[in-house]
Amino acid sequence: MSATKEFKAPVTKRKQKEEEDFPRGGASGLTPLEYKEIAHQADTSLFSEPGSKPSAAAGSEPAKKKRKPTKKAANSEVSFENTFDKKKLNVEILSFKRLTEGTKLLGCISGISHGRDSDLPELIVSLPNNLTGFVDISELSDELIQAAGDTLPDLKEQYFIGQWVQCVIIGLQYGASGGAAASGTDKQRRKIILSLKPFIVNAGVKPVDIAVGTFISGAVKSVEDHGYIVNLGINGLHGFLKNSEAKMYQRIKNNDKPLTVGHVLTFSFLSMESNKKTVQLTVDAMKVSKALLGDKFSFSEVGSIMPGNVVEAHITEIQDIGAVGKFMGHFDATIDYFHTSKGMITSKKEIEETFKVNDKVRARVLYIDLASQPTRIGLSNAKHVMGLTQPNTTESELGSKVFPGKAIPIGRSFETVAVKRIDPRHGLLCTIDGVDIPAYVHISRVSDEHLANISATGKFRVDSTHRGVVLGYDPVDGLFQMSLQESMVDQPFLRIEDIAVGSIVKGTVAKVSDKGVIVSLAKNIKGFVPLLHCVDSAITNSTKKHVDEKFKEGKAIKCRVLSADAAEGRVILTCKDSLISSKHPIFTSLDDITPGTFSDGVIVKVNPHGCIVSFYNNVKAFAHISELQETHVNNLGIFQPGQVKTCRVLEVNAAEQNMKVSFKKSSEIDLGSVQVGSVHKGKIVSIKKDLIHLTLKPSETKAVIHATHLSDHLGEQAERIFSSLKEGMIISDLVVLSKDETRGSVMVTKKPILVLAAKEKKLITERAGLKEGHIYPAFVRQVAKFGVFVEFANGIEALAFRHSLSDASDAVFVKNQSVLAKVLRVDPTDGKTEVSLKPSDVSSFESVMFQGEFLAAFFKQLERLAKKADSTVSVGACTLADVKTVGKDEWTISYGAKKTASIAANQVKEVKIKPGAKCAAKVLDVDFEQDSVDFTLKDTLISAEEAKEAMASKFSTANISKSLTSLAALQKAQGTVEAVVELVKDDYLVLSIPEVNNMIAFAATRSLNNRKDRFIGYKTGEKVKAIVAYVPKSQVKGQAAERVILSVEQASVSPRNGATKEAKKGTSSIAEFDDVKEGSIISARVANIQHTGMDVHLGGKVFGRIHLTNLADTYAPSETLLKNFKKGQLLKCFVLHVDTSNKKIDLSLRPSRLAPENHSIVHDPEVKGFSDLAAGGILQGYVSNVADKGLFVALNHKLSGRVKIAELSDDYLKDWKSHFTVGQVVKAKIVSASESHHQIELTLKASQIDPSIKAIQTLADFTKGEKVKGTIKAVKDIGVFIKIDNSTVSGLCHISEISENHVPDVSKLYAVGDPVKAKILDIDMEKKRISFGLKSSYFEEGDAEVDEDEEDEDVESAAGSDEEMEDASDDDVDMGEDDSDAEDEEESDGEVENIFAGHDDSDSEEVEEDEAEEESKIADDDSDVEMTDAAPLAVASGFNWDGKDDAEEDTKSGDSDSEDDSDDERSIKKKKAKKQATVVQDDTADLESQAPQVASDYERLLLGSPNSSYLWINYMAFQLQLSEISKAREIGQRALKSISFREEQEKMNVWVALMNLENTFGSADTLEEVFKNAVQTCEPKKIYLQLVKIYERSNKIELATELYTTMTKKFGQSSKVWTGFGHFQLHHGNLEAGRELLQRSLKSLPKRKHIKTISKFAQLEFKYGEPERGRTIFEGVMSNYPKRIDLWSVYIDMEVRNGEQDAVRRLFARVVSLKLSSKKMKFFFKKWLAYEKDNGDEESVEEVKRRALAYVESLSA
Repeated sequence: MSATKEFKAPVTKRKQKEEEDFPRGGASGLTPLEYKEIAHQADTSLFSEPGSKPSAAAGSEPAKKKRKPTKKAANSEVSFENTFDKKKLNVEILSFKRLTEGTKLLGCISGISHGRDSDLPELIVSLPNNLTGFVDISELSDELIQAAGDTLPDLKEQYFIGQWVQCVIIGLQYGASGGAAASGTDKQRRKIILSLKPFIVNAGVKPVDIAVGTFISGAVKSVEDHGYIVNLGINGLHGFLKNSEAKMYQRIKNNDKPLTVGHVLTFSFLSMESNKKTVQLTVDAMKVSKALLGDKFSFSEVGSIMPGNVVEAHITEIQDIGAVGKFMGHFDATIDYFHTSKGMITSKKEIEETFKVNDKVRARVLYIDLASQPTRIGLSNAKHVMGLTQPNTTESELGSKVFPGKAIPIGRSFETVAVKRIDPRHGLLCTIDGVDIPAYVHISRVSDEHLANISATGKFRVDSTHRGVVLGYDPVDGLFQMSLQESMVDQPFLRIEDIAVGSIVKGTVAKVSDKGVIVSLAKNIKGFVPLLHCVDSAITNSTKKHVDEKFKEGKAIKCRVLSADAAEGRVILTCKDSLISSKHPIFTSLDDITPGTFSDGVIVKVNPHGCIVSFYNNVKAFAHISELQETHVNNLGIFQPGQVKTCRVLEVNAAEQNMKVSFKKSSEIDLGSVQVGSVHKGKIVSIKKDLIHLTLKPSETKAVIHATHLSDHLGEQAERIFSSLKEGMIISDLVVLSKDETRGSVMVTKKPILVLAAKEKKLITERAGLKEGHIYPAFVRQVAKFGVFVEFANGIEALAFRHSLSDASDAVFVKNQSVLAKVLRVDPTDGKTEVSLKPSDVSSFESVMFQGEFLAAFFKQLERLAKKADSTVSVGACTLADVKTVGKDEWTISYGAKKTASIAANQVKEVKIKPGAKCAAKVLDVDFEQDSVDFTLKDTLISAEEAKEAMASKFSTANISKSLTSLAALQKAQGTVEAVVELVKDDYLVLSIPEVNNMIAFAATRSLNNRKDRFIGYKTGEKVKAIVAYVPKSQVKGQAAERVILSVEQASVSPRNGATKEAKKGTSSIAEFDDVKEGSIISARVANIQHTGMDVHLGGKVFGRIHLTNLADTYAPSETLLKNFKKGQLLKCFVLHVDTSNKKIDLSLRPSRLAPENHSIVHDPEVKGFSDLAAGGILQGYVSNVADKGLFVALNHKLSGRVKIAELSDDYLKDWKSHFTVGQVVKAKIVSASESHHQIELTLKASQIDPSIKAIQTLADFTKGEKVKGTIKAVKDIGVFIKIDNSTVSGLCHISEISENHVPDVSKLYAVGDPVKAKILDIDMEKKRISFGLKSSYFEEGDAEVDEDEEDEDVESAAGSDEEMEDASDDDVDMGEDDSDAEDEEESDGEVENIFAGHDDSDSEEVEEDEAEEESKIADDDSDVEMTDAAPLAVASGFNWDGKDDAEEDTKSGDSDSEDDSDDERSIKKKKAKKQATVVQDDTADLESQAPQVASDYERLLLGSPNSSYLWINYMAFQLQLSEISKAREIGQRALKSISFREEQEKMNVWVALMNLENTFGSADTLEEVFKNAVQTCEPKKIYLQLVKIYERSNKIELATELYTTMTKKFGQSSKVWTGFGHFQLHHGNLEAGRELLQRSLKSLPKRKHIKTISKFAQLEFKYGEPERGRTIFEGVMSNYPKRIDLWSVYIDMEVRNGEQDAVRRLFARVVSLKLSSKKMKFFFKKWLAYEKDNGDEESVEEVKRRALAYVESLSA
């Protein structure tokens, strides 16, 4: 049993006696020595019992009664302590038994940790002679506690291991038997409790005994400008430490940080100020260690001697274990053999060699025991103590070397430990092989067997060697503490700190439980294997049985350390074989992890988004569902907690402590095996969206290809190729574009031009390969407004600015489009590259091969995609054909196996063959899409030899082979050929080459860089110059895709026989831009057709533009006009304008321009300029732009007029943009035209254009009693909203005005859009409101149906009921979500009702049950049920400033698990709100029919509803959307002045909106001003609650905390405030702060609110804190209020939410065992049964029924 005495300083006691026995008087005539002797005699006789020994042991024997000394004895020689006592002073080794409270010691800090008996931090202090003491944080200094406040300081920031301190023993805790070094795991072991408080350490020290060189402790009391004030704990005296004296200590020992208040240090006295109250101190390590007391200085009394002081002692005697000396003439002291200057002493002889009698020895006081008789003072002459350093550390270095305890850590074993000295009753002094510092083995650590004495001749004799293990280091004695016990030496670990995370350890099964296995790793060290880590597979019922079989108590097992927490004394292990045998690196911290690293982890949780994986040291990562496997995951059930997965790190963020991993098997082969630009084959692994995942062969490298990289031809062809691919297919010709080292994969492409470039070694993979002026294949990486970024390969990009994209009209490029790029400039400094994509720039012999590949690949891909292919023909071959029909436009022939084909008329010219005749036909083209073949019968294309072979039914290929050889030679020589256009297709031309045996060839009509326009004009029969771009190796039978490809230049077109003559009278041919003259008529070909007109090609590189207004003299819809034009069509155009500076030409096709002499009718005259525009004029134009603020109408190719939204129509167009499209013809009236401002304003209102059309009527046009026609715009529960035809007026017909009879459901009578006739009942011009009636009595017979009258009601009241009914309908929707749960609950209720039939209590108790149910519903809500959240200022999302809707939305999104409960809570709130509903105005009627678009609309609505905060705040939001913050503020202030003082809630809504506005857009000062004004106007607490929620939403945590603190003082009796603050703290992880609030709240709140508050805090613990703590709080409440079923219900709900089924069932069992009324019991049985049906099985359901039945039977008994 332990006993700790309260410390009392002996000197203090004697001082008190002195004051009583020696009162003030005259001057004493005694000498100082006589005064000391008398004082000592008085001290001895009055306060000490000779021969007694103070003991702290609780069970010590009482002191024997002493005889009173005789007079003779009293008069005999006085035996003064130290100086005159003749009792022999022996050298003794300090031990726990010899210690007494009040002993002062010099110690050295050896550790800083949490206390063993509490969670408070403490210092571990090494003491002389192998002793260790502990200093609790509360025993450091009073200043530290006061400065710390509620937070605990970090002792490691103030103290360091190896720091020397003065301390005093204030308690001795007695525990199990054994020496001071006994088992460190024994919680009841002996403990030395120390204090560093200056007033205790310095107790008894007199100011007169403080001199230069004095060693003294003090605590920093305050920090001043020039230094620190130090509290010395001595009355009337304090110290001052200058900054200059603290500088060195701060730099070397305190990490360059200033000292802090409460910091306890050991100082050296420098000087005394003249006031005798202040002493100058130093903490400089050099000065402190060398401080000496003066030669003539002497302490006035023994109580002033402090440990650490350096004194000069005279040796008086040599003993076996040390020496005895005297200092200052009369103080006796001892020096033991541990503390000599020689170091290790092994015999008395060495002591005698070290010390000689009468020698003067300088030594430092180690300890002083004032309570012993005689007083014991220990000195040390050891070098490290004198220098206040450690062995092997010189004074000049002052501890700069490694601390010995860190150099040789605990647990390190040594094979050779030699015994050098034997202390039979204490231990062994030893040396360690290879270590300069000796070691000491306590007698309790010598052997596993108990030894009372150590024999000098036994096993542990001098010079014997043994194996030993280091237990620690004693910095005071300068010795290592060791153990020679074999059981200790063989231990793998001595401390948890020695266990490395990730290491493989062996242990023995100690215990098996349901939660896992406890494993014994070493003596007093156990580890735990969670059930999840017992086996490799996921945990199921079968695996649990396997666990029981695998782990038997006492069985040796091998484990791997998952985590080791020394502070908590916890070691977590895994027995998963896959983890133990894993060769991958282990993850113990996010700081050292790099993306791409592999490691094995365990799935701990699976959710719909992926898996959470745990590694070592509680490091966790997330694997997204897309990264779980190579193919799409259809069933997440294949991933179970407990599975081991090899993970590859994708991303790691150590700062935010998150990591993303992938389960996909990334290529572990070095990506160096595949080079960028290399060509490979690949096998498709999976296809996801637009990506194809492959493995390259044979390297098995992971690769990815995008769908757009399958072809040079994007759109439908690429999509068809993509859809044709299947998993497992092999794809060839894959070029590596780039590498992704992070994901371990490569990006590949199959674009034919890039494949060709890679094979020809022309693919750019290094920026150095780019040469200015050269052309390279690439693809579009990104399309920006200013240009197009292209990429070559390996991430090498270049930019083509907008002016370098096209030769003519605006170019169109799409992402991943194949292009040819010409390098214009390469910046030598940063490598930035500029290129051109103009077709004219990339057309050269250098690009011909890529242009040829572009079309050749097109045919090959079409052939592969074709469902059917004619294998009997080949392009250019001749075959036998039968002529079936001969027509004017086409012929029909049959060939092969009854196949037919049509031949165009131009391919049978001059051929005279009758139907039924046989002839030779030559294949021009094979259409893979239509599965058709184009033939020619022209003699000029079929040679006699080919015709002969064809007639003989032979497939002629002889000429084809020769022709291919010739063309290949031309291609190599980059020669040109003349070709004739035979067929014109959409994407290509079919040509013949006369000079090469009329070889059939093909040319593209579009280029790589121009996919939009056909770049050449063509006609059948035209001759063209072309370059041979591609020649196949052969064209044999069935190879229809192998074709000769030519590259045709646009300028090479020339007329041929039969070609259309280009020259006509009055037209001119254009070659250059300067050839175009205004007013001339020229020819042009249609190049591109757009919504706003056409681009035409004039010739050469010259293009022009024809605007819609210049297409015809009569305007028509653009699609009607443009459908008459086709690309390539030849036109005659009139040149309107030539813009030389911008190189733009405007043309016209108006007949009035081309042929004015014909005097054709001009319905829409041409607008030539502002002179043709006059205000009031009517004209037509084309919509050119639909903008946010209105329309722009093109009046000609230069001028456009603006139509504001208000001028679009006489009617209100809610979605006006849907009524207008670009190119639409509109009729407009000119409102104004300003040439100086270049501005034209138009209106499209029909009433403005045509005076005969009546303008839209307004409210002023109608009178009360008038009957009007209208349309139903909305049907509500309170009535219908009617819009009067041909007007903007709408209003409400209340349900009471619909019929004379009661109308239960308005929707059954009317629907939206129904035409009605109504009578105007009332018009309020001030509020701009109108009300209607539909009763039949208001109309003549036949006008309306006859219904019965019903009482009329006020429209404003109806509007209020409208809002109520809307709320009710919303409520119904929310409740409808839980229908299934309601059915289950009704079923449970029915079963319990049957059991309780006839045993219910009176209905008076139903209220309690309802309350319990309501409390239960609210229990899961994690915010205060009465608190309304304030929403942030969100302009984009519309109006949501009152805090209510957003708060609910936030709850839904933030806490999905409490969504249903929140719905229930809102339902309760709405029901309460209905009861308190007040009359509000209908401000929704106008919004329903005419949504406000401008400020005037809001002003109009506010005239009708000035008290509507909804409208005011919407108006503010409207201004904020326009960035008019100041106007929004003004509107808010207007609202506060306009809203009636009775409308408190409306005003509060506006205040909340203003606070939100200032919080988002204002400053702290403006927000504070609004807040103060709001508090003066509204209920203060509500405003405070709204502001704190605003702070929370905007993540201003510090401001929220500060405001909550203010609220707890201002509204201390509000439970809502306290619980809100608690929720805030716990929600943000401040658990301790939140828990402290509960205790504080109970001191402020009335007792009637205690239970409510405590219950709420318990719920918060379940939600955010520790469920066990919440459980404890609930248990405390329920013990005092056992019959509060509402509290029981909440408690149960919290346990249900926590998910521990056993705890829930135990709680239900407790409740139903209480003595409650049958009504209450029925409630809980219902609840229990419903729970078991949801979470239990049939057996548990039956158990509840059985218990309920047993209870009912007990009532009947």
